[in-house]
Amino acid sequence: MPERDPLVERARKLEASTSVRASEIDTRPAWVSGMDRSLKLKGGLLKIYDMSVFILGKLAAVMLAVWGLARTLFSLIAKAFHWAAYEREDGKVTLQDNGKPIFSGKRFIICSMGMGTSAWLLHIALSAVYFYSTNFEELVYTTGKQEIEAGELYQFTGCTSLPCSTVLNNGKFYQIAESWYFPYLVYPEENVFANIPQQDAACFVKGYGLYFRRLKFIHRRAQWYQNVYSVACRPYTDEEKAKAVNSGQVRPVNDQGPDYSEKE
Repeated sequence: MPERDPLVERARKLEASTSVRASEIDTRPAWVSGMDRSLKLKGGLLKIYDMSVFILGKLAAVMLAVWGLARTLFSLIAKAFHWAAYEREDGKVTLQDNGKPIFSGKRFIICSMGMGTSAWLLHIALSAVYFYSTNFEELVYTTGKQEIEAGELYQFTGCTSLPCSTVLNNGKFYQIAESWYFPYLVYPEENVFANIPQQDAACFVKGYGLYFRRLKFIHRRAQWYQNVYSVACRPYTDEEKAKAVNSGQVRPVNDQGPDYSEKE
């Protein structure tokens, strides 16, 4: 087998590296590279520039998607108005002598009421699906409650086990909201909120809603928490008191505190 010529191999490697560099065209402005070299940032400014371009590109894509969705929505609204507001005969719009469509207030009111009723029934159906598919029951050791909007929205906090601990990651946040269907809760302040002690109680709660323990930022940013519509509360049992009182460490870890042990 003939030996390979080292010059030929070097030429092939040089050609391959040149083609790779040519395929990776630097689209950054010249001043970015120049400033990076002058400030001796060793590519730091280039990385910041690339990240900024990437983020702006994603934001632009999101804005374009939102704009496309808005255009589609307005187009559907315009088509619905055109269908509901003008007289029709055999499925076609009736035109005046001047070629303009004939507006019909009666047809518009009837069609608007029909579409409104359909949207309301759809909302009820989706609410029922969401309610029954995310229904839950659990025992919560309450730690506090507060009124957000009188007669409409309340919140309370608790732990799903004892002791309440950051390490155990067992703290949760719940909402009590007014609802006319799925569930029927017109008086949340009396039916639910008033039955929850301010603290130190074990409550068996029934509620609905999705909860992602590892994605808590979603619930906080969107103010989207599980809703509770029924509670049954009682005091702690002796075993629960022992867990709550004896399992925790009240003083800081680095604080040794005074020594109260008996001296021999």
